[in-house]
Amino acid sequence: MNVYGTKQIRNVVLLGHGGAGKTTVAEALALVTGTTKRMGKVPEGTTISDYDKEEIKRQFSISTTLIPLEYQGEDGPIKINLLDTPGYFDFVGEVEEAISVADAAIIVVNCKAGIEVGTEKAWELCEEYNLPRLFFVTNMDDDQASFRELILKLEKQFGRKIAPFQVPIRENEKFVGFVNAVKMEGRRFTHLSEYEKCEIPEYTKKNLGIIRDALIEAVAETSEEYMERYFSGEEFTQEEIAQALREHVSEGNIVPVMMGSGINAQGFAYLLQAIDKYFPSPDKFECVGVDVSTAERFTAKYNDDVSLSARVFKTVVDPFIGKYSLMKVCTGTLKPDTVIYNVNKDAEEKVQKVYVLRGKDVIEVPELKAGDIGAVAKLNVTQTGDTIAVRTAPIVYHKPKISTPYTYMAYAAKTKGDEDKISSALA
Repeated sequence: MNVYGTKQIRNVVLLGHGGAGKTTVAEALALVTGTTKRMGKVPEGTTISDYDKEEIKRQFSISTTLIPLEYQGEDGPIKINLLDTPGYFDFVGEVEEAISVADAAIIVVNCKAGIEVGTEKAWELCEEYNLPRLFFVTNMDDDQASFRELILKLEKQFGRKIAPFQVPIRENEKFVGFVNAVKMEGRRFTHLSEYEKCEIPEYTKKNLGIIRDALIEAVAETSEEYMERYFSGEEFTQEEIAQALREHVSEGNIVPVMMGSGINAQGFAYLLQAIDKYFPSPDKFECVGVDVSTAERFTAKYNDDVSLSARVFKTVVDPFIGKYSLMKVCTGTLKPDTVIYNVNKDAEEKVQKVYVLRGKDVIEVPELKAGDIGAVAKLNVTQTGDTIAVRTAPIVYHKPKISTPYTYMAYAAKTKGDEDKISSALA
């Protein structure tokens, strides 16, 4: 895998209710970007992110999985660090770890199921962490799924920020394309997510009018000048709409709604364009911590020209792949064969090699720049929440905020010989 600069990186977390289709969305994105040649399926246990035997057995995600994707964007290649999270609340700690290093979110909604408790929780987390976001509506291949009804519910629940970008085109009860409500042009699927221009079907125009109005209203909400023009009946130019979307989606003031079919991998080329165009790169944010040497608040831009600092947001201990400390590089560049300083533990450790994880696959990389997410193997003292830096610039970043379980219990053996008996009994 290539090395990417800070401006080329998009750290995107997949959120949503359990069973909404997050893992299938991740699979479709991997297929469309050429990361995989064949799309895995949750029922068959062949997906990239649900590789643990318990996940395969139960057919849902239990832990957060990182899936780095390489995509040719509008202004050159970008790297999308996709964080596929569990939807069930039992594993909310995994979601909180992932969201602590994300710069934007895709909230996945099943069109037929509509807004669920997990949808609302995802929105609340995005509000809490001030994350730009978009909704991706799955299950559009089901003819009973009403996109227009879902848009009305989203607007009622989440307000006028909601900006639908598409209207579905159906023929013979099949999802065959969409109307781009931003450009007011038809799109017909040719192969998977690839599409060609087409005429806007007459039967979609009523729904298109409703969707377009919602989009324009979301744009109007972004400034008083636009609001006055909107109420006076003045039309916005295509350039004004495009500019408002570019500026305000990345700030979280406009929330696009897009659609597709996960199992048929339809709609994901357009989603990738949106990630590239509207989601911010890490250099738009600041990393905030404490300078241990002065006990003062520390803020810095994600910048690879200064000394190294990074925060460990998750530890993976897997019988197949071993122990890896997953970290987001905040400043500087993480390189192999270097000595790092664990500020929390006041201890030095040696980094042998630097990796990125893609599901259970471990990919060695020459270095990781500021804003990127990767992993280091076999660190002895480093744990989740620790900050690594250089001894001469000891910075501590905030640990991921993990919810306290309603109930929890630990069992300890009185004698060492009883450990095997307890293990067998619990199994």
